[in-house]
Amino acid sequence: MPELMIIGTAHVIDLSSPIEAYIREFNPDLVAIELDQQRWHALRSNLKSTGGPFYVRILSRFQQYLGESFGSSPGAEMLVAGKVASSIGANLALIDKPILLTLRGAWKNMPWLEFRQIFGDGLLSLVGGGDFSLSDSIQTGDFSKELKEFSERYPSIKNQLIDRRDTYMSTNIVRLFRKNNITRIVAVVGEGHVQGMATKLDIFNPKIVKLSDLLQRKNNSISFSIEI
Repeated sequence: MPELMIIGTAHVIDLSSPIEAYIREFNPDLVAIELDQQRWHALRSNLKSTGGPFYVRILSRFQQYLGESFGSSPGAEMLVAGKVASSIGANLALIDKPILLTLRGAWKNMPWLEFRQIFGDGLLSLVGGGDFSLSDSIQTGDFSKELKEFSERYPSIKNQLIDRRDTYMSTNIVRLFRKNNITRIVAVVGEGHVQGMATKLDIFNPKIVKLSDLLQRKNNSISFSIEI
């Protein structure tokens, strides 16, 4: 019987120790991470993309904002997951949709009213700099309030940057289980993807490790503001 664990994380917090502990305890055949080949290479090479068309730069920054707000953007914790996979002899799979396709879809399908809403809320000023305080949510690991508000204000962007990727990554996990000798998978994704993926993969009765579980295991107090 296939066994699945989904770990929800956030790249703004050092969660290396609890992530490694959960992966080792589950002892998977394969570790799946929220990255595509391009971003995996960039992360390992410590590269940052600063060019590209205007909409790519704007939405890339918005994607980073999502990651910082809801734990949906990969960072050092994905490198940790990859290293743990190698150390225990597990395979590694990159399960996320290529980021350029995601951003193009978000731009193409954005309603005019939502586009105006972005500017009305001062997104461009956020892109240029400023502080977005999430200290309370980071301490608890609960971003549900922020995610709900974001869903209400930017439904099409949320659909493209979160919901569709939930489906894409879940489909890839099903495909991985169909391969020979793959019976135990750990998926390390942003906290913002956990609920959606857990629902889509409920046939596997996945074990869910939320960001709050990682924080509790880390047993450390965290309070700071995120610059965006």
